[in-house]
Amino acid sequence: MFIDAENLENETTFRADIAIVGSGPAGIVLALELAKAGYEVALIESGRLHFSEEIQNLGEASHFDPTLHAPMSECTRRQLGGTSIIWGGRCLPYDPVDFDQRPYIQNSDWPITYQEIAGYFQRACDYFFCGQSEFNIKNISNIQQKSIVPGLPDAEVLNSTLERWSLPTNFGKEYFHDLQQSQKIKLLYGLTCTEIETNEQGTQVELLHAKTLGGKNIWVKCQKYVLAGGALNTTRLLLASDRQHPGGIGNHSGLLGKFYMGHLSGDIALIHFTRPPKDTVFGFDRDPDKIYVRRRFSFTREFLHEKQLPNIVAWLGSPKFGDPSHQNGVLSSAYLALNMPVLRNYLTSTAMRKAAIGKENQGVYRAHIMNVLKDFKQAIAFVPRFGYGRYIAKRKIPALFVYSAANEYPLHYHSEQIPNPNSAVTLSDERDAIGMRRLNINLQFTQQDIDGVVQAHKYWDQYLREHNCGYLKYVTDDPESSVWEQAGDGFHQVGTTRMSEHPQDGVVGTNCNVHGVDNLFVASSSIFVTSGQANSTFMIVAFALRLADHLKKIKKKV
Repeated sequence: MFIDAENLENETTFRADIAIVGSGPAGIVLALELAKAGYEVALIESGRLHFSEEIQNLGEASHFDPTLHAPMSECTRRQLGGTSIIWGGRCLPYDPVDFDQRPYIQNSDWPITYQEIAGYFQRACDYFFCGQSEFNIKNISNIQQKSIVPGLPDAEVLNSTLERWSLPTNFGKEYFHDLQQSQKIKLLYGLTCTEIETNEQGTQVELLHAKTLGGKNIWVKCQKYVLAGGALNTTRLLLASDRQHPGGIGNHSGLLGKFYMGHLSGDIALIHFTRPPKDTVFGFDRDPDKIYVRRRFSFTREFLHEKQLPNIVAWLGSPKFGDPSHQNGVLSSAYLALNMPVLRNYLTSTAMRKAAIGKENQGVYRAHIMNVLKDFKQAIAFVPRFGYGRYIAKRKIPALFVYSAANEYPLHYHSEQIPNPNSAVTLSDERDAIGMRRLNINLQFTQQDIDGVVQAHKYWDQYLREHNCGYLKYVTDDPESSVWEQAGDGFHQVGTTRMSEHPQDGVVGTNCNVHGVDNLFVASSSIFVTSGQANSTFMIVAFALRLADHLKKIKKKV
């Protein structure tokens, strides 16, 4: 059942067995799983069934450095389906090394093992429609060429690890009817939680305070509560709930809001292969289930430990769309389309468009048009083929890649960020339209972050040269400065309610329970201790499934 909160009476108290705050991937998966187990679920969504700019603005931060962090309007979505609506679709899990003890990376110890979460990967794949939980090319039977170029083996560097691609799955759209038809789930939309109220001892949540944009006050009273409204919005709600808990619920350790992480990503080098260009696998493969998969360069677990590197991967990219010196009519066609004022809004999200085209430059339009005219036949042939695969087919081509006759491709890296307590979010004095204090975001990178990226490229270069398959060409004479210039995130929000075995070391326990509050749980990437090489979405659902199983066991015991 779907309920527009604006249609409820003011000061209504809504009751259920469990309240889930947020209807993104974590919230929807939890709601569906718990409803099957017999829970009466109140699924609370700040946004509406369709986009509302006024509601979206509730999530904007008061202060952030735009050179380091994207605006919240670009990296989150208040709407049924949450950020899955603007998500690209990449699916991959964390690696065993992420859960190892790594004394060279401080504050990186997880309180659970890789095995404790790996059992949920296939169920997560099922929710994402990304096929089998298989992330190594060697185990994909229909793909004959197992290396990116012939003669390039797996050694300390691997080129056989994979990422999988979802449809991409808009959870609000894909699971709309399941939610609507469930007798156990009531979706309250247009309702923003503003405070978590506990008993005087602070050990039990008693109810949630919530408001509509129209000014109505609604209370939600349940036996258990799960916060699944995205990492920073979840942290914001905890920080704001400070009646019985100085500094907010979960701040017993003084760590609530700290250790804010994302990833370092960018290009500081081109990879030049010395084997025949036609033999290079530069784009996507498809597995027996027709799922798009992409190969990456990574390192073995042992090598990462030996060299004391952060977990980092890289993959082949296409030249920057915005630079017409690529002289490619297909890329110039894409650039011009992504700059058309109306059309661009239908082609991709704002963040992905900015990443693809770079800084807008009116002066390059003529050069791009000349590229299209010179390469007219190829550009015209490309439009219907790619247009259908990207915008009409249910399983969409994840991205645009073009063949390089020079056998030279940008090497796009994606590295974990070192846990840093000084990288944090706090509450500001500025309030949003319903009276909640907004966030100040202080995302910080360290020299160790930068050094890890630079060192990884040196080892990738050595690997290519040792096997006579190629080498790296740095795009500037100062790779370190290039990494600093590209450091920034906001899309992968990790670490601000970190998991720990002992209360003094974190915010939530090993079952995603907030330490010291018996009936409050968090389902978000904010619980992650490290950011790994993987983007967060797949692991968010894996942990949501693990939490769902824990809550099912609790129900059976009652």
